[in-house]
Order: sequence, then structure tokens, then C-alpha cells
Amino acid sequence: MNVAELAEQSVERLGERMILNFEGERFTNVQFLHWSRRLQRAFSRLGLCRGNVAALCMANHPLVFSVFQGIFRTGGTAVPVMFLCAVPELRYIFSDTGAMGVVTDDFSLPRVREAVQDLRHIQWIVVHGGENRPGASPPEYRLESLLEEDPLESLPRMDDEDVAVMIYTAGTTGKPKGAMLTHSNLVASAEAANEAAEFDRWEGPLIAMSAMPMAHIFGVGVMNAGYLVPEEIEGYSVQMAWFETERFMQLIQQNRCTSVVVVPTMLALILSHPKLSQYDLSSLKQVVSGAAPLPQEIARAFSERFGCSIREIYGQTESTGIGSANRLSEPYRPGSAGQAYFNTELRVFDDNDRPVPPGVRGEIVLRGPVVMKGYHNRPRETAETLRGGWLHTGDIGTLDEDGYLYISDRKKDLIIRGGENIYPGQLEEILYNHRGVREAAVVGSPDPIYGEKVVAFVVVKENVRLAEKELIDFMRAQLSSFKVPSKFYFIDTLPKSLVGKVLKRELRERAAREEEIPVSCKGMPI
Repeated sequence: MNVAELAEQSVERLGERMILNFEGERFTNVQFLHWSRRLQRAFSRLGLCRGNVAALCMANHPLVFSVFQGIFRTGGTAVPVMFLCAVPELRYIFSDTGAMGVVTDDFSLPRVREAVQDLRHIQWIVVHGGENRPGASPPEYRLESLLEEDPLESLPRMDDEDVAVMIYTAGTTGKPKGAMLTHSNLVASAEAANEAAEFDRWEGPLIAMSAMPMAHIFGVGVMNAGYLVPEEIEGYSVQMAWFETERFMQLIQQNRCTSVVVVPTMLALILSHPKLSQYDLSSLKQVVSGAAPLPQEIARAFSERFGCSIREIYGQTESTGIGSANRLSEPYRPGSAGQAYFNTELRVFDDNDRPVPPGVRGEIVLRGPVVMKGYHNRPRETAETLRGGWLHTGDIGTLDEDGYLYISDRKKDLIIRGGENIYPGQLEEILYNHRGVREAAVVGSPDPIYGEKVVAFVVVKENVRLAEKELIDFMRAQLSSFKVPSKFYFIDTLPKSLVGKVLKRELRERAAREEEIPVSCKGMPI
């Protein structure tokens, strides 16, 4: 099945309906389908077909949905890339995929032009908001002009295991790897997400707010799941080009959004925003949080303030965003990412790939139709990650007696001090409970005697003065002394990826260099 069939079937099933509000402009599913069919014709004329690759480097925009669909409809593979990627990152991905073309926008065009220099396999660049420059090298075409093509309604013959999307994972070390996700992976992911959403329990309109980038598996998953929303659910999505805290709150208030899709960092920024009290977010019924573990204190504070349910979910790019999810029908268990999706097996293994008992930490492993085909051009890494028929996630967690998953850390973030395992997530959870801490991250740093020492990076709330000794005393009251960080760095902001994940590799590098990091916690004492 070509995943483009999801969009076709959605229009047949639902008829025309408004599905997206983007910066005040409204779009219907029929509009998107017409654009997709026109782009299928245009991309086909540019040579894109089954087995070819087209990269997509754009900020969120309504046309992104149809660009994805247009590529799928040719039988080609879409490679979404974060629109803020630096030139070396773009060049590496373009080169590694052997992409024949790039779809971008005028914002990213200068970097894309530089990145494709001397890459002979790049035959064209399509630019949203750009100009037709057929004489350029490679030639450039205005995306809007391609929408004037005659539509194509037929889909090419496909195999379920053809690669539909290739998403490059940032990883913790080395070069990013391209996770190959098939058409069947994307369909299985959409089916799992909709089953876990339990739409039969939803009352009233579903107006979902999202600023998740469409270059991330979270954004791609939300897009595909939307094609399976049942007929009886009324509502639409509200999308931003990128996340900006106050604008996010404004749009929730203006549209009376009932659901938001976020990463934990977004909730932390909302709760600490100085203008939070000026916005009415009472329409919210649920928060769907993914891409990183949600600190319990943030979940509790947000739920209590706005009276909404929290649905924490867990997944990876390599599992098409699917792993486990909390459901509306079950009481929320703080700290848990819920139970496995209906079509996915989830277990916890020890270092010898043997299942561990409930409550015992180990590596989270997954199996099912959502698991990737493999890493592009990485047979060794593919074999290691998929050994024994299970996706080894590299995440550490536990399962309770009822099958609820609790995530501790990334395996590579584990700190081993004097032979003792220290889980940064446990320490970060405690720091988030301190009334002066806005954000926190804990990492290991080399130590000549103990192997590693524990280091904490802290962002302090506004108008708060916080000393290192206060945090040490606070943590010593709740932890064994060997787990308490030996050094606290107070910084303005934690380094994050474009989807809000804390970049612990950068923090480890800073700690290892023992850089003098400026303290910036001015204000009144707490």
C-alpha cells in the first residue's frame, strides 16, 4: 500500500472538510489532495520515480503536506531535513542519500545552494517562494508554478516494503543515520496512534495545536494519523511554522484548542512564561507529550493549572514514532509513558538480551510492523540495532506488573561512578522539584579516580538567586551522597535540538573541558 492512499481514502470517506488553520488561513483536505496530484505530475516530469530520493528542507507550511504526498505518489522516497540545519549537515544528508532533488523555501535556499555544490546527483531544486531559474546549476523551479500542472490521479504500483521516508537520527555520537521507514511502517504507525487516541471517548470538537516540525517523526506521524480520524470527530489542526511560546498560547486561546501536541520543553517554557496569566488556556482537555521523558513536576503543574489530562507517549524514529502511550480510558500514572501500542511488543532486556522481571531496569526493546527496515548504507549498525528480531532502542527503563513503561535514561547517558550506576533522569526529577529551578540536565564527566563524576547544568527561574550549596543540600536530603552532583553550572539556557531535546553530548563536552561557564541567576533571593 502506498501511504498516499491514506489521503485518498480520507477524502472519499469524509468528503471535503476544513482540516488545517495555519496562521489564520484555512485549508481543506480536498485542496491538499489536488495539490498533491499536481505535484505528482511535476515531480514525475523532473524524473522522480520509484527508487529515487527527494530531500525536503522547509519550515512548517501547508504545502509541506502536499509535498510529502506528491513524493509518495511518484513512488519516491522523501527525506525530511530540519530547516535550520547547518550547511555541513545538509551536505552530508544530501550526499549520503544520493538525492536527485531538494524541495526547500526561500529561507533555507542560500544554505541549500551551498550544500549542493559539486553534488552531481542533485538535478534540481524546487523553492517555495522562490523564482524559476532553469539556467541555474542545478536548475531551480518555483514550487507555486508546479501547482499549475495538470493533476495525476493514478498511483504507481508499489511494494509495502518500499521506503517512503528516510529520517536522519541525531544520535549521541558520530554521524547521523538514515532510518528507512517503509509505507507499511507509516500505515501501521498511523493505525496505532489512532487506536491509542480512543476517539470513541472524545467529547466535543478536537482542535489540535502543534508546532512540531514536519521534519521530525513526531510531525510526520501526526500528519499520517490525521488521515484516519473517524468521521464523527469534528475539528481541525492549528499549526505554527515553528514554536514560539507566547504565539503558541495566543493561538490556543484564539482557536479554543482542546488538545496540544508538544515536547516537554514546550510545557516548561509555557509554565515559566511571564505573560502566562494573560492567556486563557482553559479550553485544553489533553496534552500529548512525546520525543523526550516528561518530568513529573512539569506534568503535575500543567495538569493542575489547566485541568487537562496528560498523555505521555514514547517512541523513536526507528519505530516510526511508536512504542507506548497513555490512554484516556486509564488513570494517568505519573512518570509512566503508558502501555505498548496494540500492534507493538515492548519488553525490557538485560545486557545479554534476556527479559528482566517487572521493576528491574534494562534496555527497552520493541518488535512489530512499526520497526524500521534498517539504517541506510549502515549494515553493521542495522544488524546490531535489530539483533534477535528486536529493535534495541538504547533507552533504559522498567515495566511494572501491569505493563506500564517507566523510562530512566538513554543507555549512553548512564553515569558509572566507582562501579555504581547513576541514572541522570532520577537526579533531574529531583532538581525540577526545587522551586528555583526552571530547567535541569545531569551528565557524567571524566574523573581520574572514580571513572566519572556527576555534573549538573541548571537554568534558574526569573527573579531568583540560587547558590550551588543550596542545591547540594537539597539533593543530599533525597539521595545517596555519591549520586549528588559534584559541580553545578548555572547557565542561561540548555542546548537543545530543533525539537526541544536537550543535547547532552554538548553538555558532556563542556563539562569535560571544564570551561568557565558564566553564572546568570540575578534577582531576589528565594
